[in-house]
Amino acid sequence: MMLADGAIRSGKTVAMILSFLLWSLTSFSGGDFIIAGVTGGALRRNVLSPLFRMLETFSIPWEWKRSESRLVIGANIYHLFGADKDSSQDKLQGMTACGAYADEVALFPRSFVDQMIGRCSVEGSRIFMNCNPNGAWHFIKTDFIDRAEEIGLYRLHFTMDDNLTLSPAIRESYARSFQGVFYRQYILGEWVSAEGAVYPMWDDEANTYLCSSPARYRGMRRFAAVDYGTVNPCVFLDVRDDGHTFWIAGEYYWDSSRTQRQKTDAEYAEDLSAFLGGDRNVQVIVDPSAASFKAELRNRGFRVQDARNDVREGIATTAVLIGRRQVMVEKSRCPCLLAEMHSYLWDEKARRRGEEKPLKEKDHAMDALRYLCHTRTDRFRRGEP
Repeated sequence: MMLADGAIRSGKTVAMILSFLLWSLTSFSGGDFIIAGVTGGALRRNVLSPLFRMLETFSIPWEWKRSESRLVIGANIYHLFGADKDSSQDKLQGMTACGAYADEVALFPRSFVDQMIGRCSVEGSRIFMNCNPNGAWHFIKTDFIDRAEEIGLYRLHFTMDDNLTLSPAIRESYARSFQGVFYRQYILGEWVSAEGAVYPMWDDEANTYLCSSPARYRGMRRFAAVDYGTVNPCVFLDVRDDGHTFWIAGEYYWDSSRTQRQKTDAEYAEDLSAFLGGDRNVQVIVDPSAASFKAELRNRGFRVQDARNDVREGIATTAVLIGRRQVMVEKSRCPCLLAEMHSYLWDEKARRRGEEKPLKEKDHAMDALRYLCHTRTDRFRRGEP
């Protein structure tokens, strides 16, 4: 087995894809291979796109049988898999493979990784893997990297300096794009765990403000960030964006368990309209799973956008904006958001299981804030003051 881990944008993916391709074509003819990504979309974007360019460059004949989820390259067949949940391993059962390539393997379920390794039983088979670092208790760290000599794993640790296509300015821009534990994982390439507060860079003075007049927001774009809930609380955030900073001007927070009354989609839509003062020129960012509520909003003339719901990446984005004081909260109008900010903690039990995730307690305003930051922010906004 060979594992490439380390900093983002360090070139490990391209290096591993090319190594796997050339090794498989020179070592086997007529063999079956596994190529896996976290999802089908991620596999096409991160693996197949550069792989196709390599094949064209080397003038290697290939055919993508998309409906069958497989590639034919030369005389070999490469079967394509998504590995986003435990049941994904079922698709591997019964297969005999000459080798495998796993992209972002730290995001795979352990069951898929074990099944993938078990399928590679042909003499001379090899397994190629790459990933960004995760927590110190993640199984890739404890059961593979820490036991490398015992299990026959060859590890290649990458830094940004290994990617000669990145200029010093771009490397510096990436370094400014992360803070705290995410800086250590994504930029330094360390396997370290997040502990304590999710947003330790939050400052009650530096990240809050008081607004005495609506004229303060003149000329700013307006958004509403929504964490939809029926049994759980439902949260709306009224957001003004000046192109650099998100100003959280107000919040709506309905807790059905506390009030002992659940609201319908129609009632929530009415509440959102009242919350925004009847303004329809607002982009409403909603959790993509809230299908019925999104339909209700569209029927009422709202412009709805699906939130990017990658929890870990979204927290990383939000942390940078908070640390750079690009998230500012109106302290007199957002009591629930401010209360959650101080109680939003990493899950210690999950950390011991090798998972990095926050406690699912009193996190609804935090989810709405994450939807806003991760959906409306790119790396360059995060990185530039």
